Amino acid sequence: MLFRDLFRCQLDDLRSALQGCEQTVLCRGVARAASSLDAADLEALASHPCFDPSLSFVAFDAGEPVGFLVSRVEGDEAVLSLYGSTPGSERSLGALLDEGMVAWRREGVQRVRTGPTGLLASAPRLTEDAGVVALLKERDFEVAAVSTAIARDVRKLGPSAREEDARRKGLTVHPASPDQVALVARQFHPRRTGQGSLEQWNLFIRRLVPEALVVEEFRRQLVGFASLLGWTLDDDSPHLGPRYVEPLHADSGVDDVLLTHILQAARAAGKESVRAHCPPSPADACEQAGFVPTTRHCLTAVASLD
Repeated sequence: MLFRDLFRCQLDDLRSALQGCEQTVLCRGVARAASSLDAADLEALASHPCFDPSLSFVAFDAGEPVGFLVSRVEGDEAVLSLYGSTPGSERSLGALLDEGMVAWRREGVQRVRTGPTGLLASAPRLTEDAGVVALLKERDFEVAAVSTAIARDVRKLGPSAREEDARRKGLTVHPASPDQVALVARQFHPRRTGQGSLEQWNLFIRRLVPEALVVEEFRRQLVGFASLLGWTLDDDSPHLGPRYVEPLHADSGVDDVLLTHILQAARAAGKESVRAHCPPSPADACEQAGFVPTTRHCLTAVASLD
């Protein structure tokens, strides 16, 4: 088996290995098959300022790309972003992890964690990709965080039980106007809310349209919003986007009202269901709102390199 870093092979080699991989990745907040990543996705990865070709490898067997590992160094940690193999070539992933550990130790880091480069990261399923998770554990990785893919049927969606209560408190939730898209972009910027990264927010806002946004007002002032991810609007089941309520109104129950209204917006667009991918606490809240877990993913795994 031969290993080449991405200075010595092409993005097309990485793409070929990905196209044969049955594992899942998180791409722009959506769980997808690794095989669905296209040339534009990989060009975006290669253009990202954190991408490090010298710490990213493709494994070749009989001249064919069969495995991949994309990593980088961030501070005193190595970050493992993409890792996987084609069916029948599982041993290449173990060999790639060993190759990566040699390279990470050479860089002097003491710890490695899985995590995104840009908005792209492997997220193996705990059941379907159990062999990958087991391999990580064999290499002394500990699963530190599990995320959940959830879905909600919106065909028989009723009104929120908290709507009347919110209205009595002077809170109204309604579809956004075009002007309110820009207001949301400014008012709920991550620098102010502390939620999400600037990279995530900028992508979200560039693809945000009024029909994928509902807002909450109090005395004509925006105090909350809920959304769908713009790049999933053409899917049969679009994904929930960011949702936020000002702390002053967080206990008013309006979050449930916002969620109901954005689900109603999806139904009005002819969708039968809405999906989301989220860490444990938001997943619990969404399950209380009628979402059903579909798949659990290894979101973060960590290992010491001592």
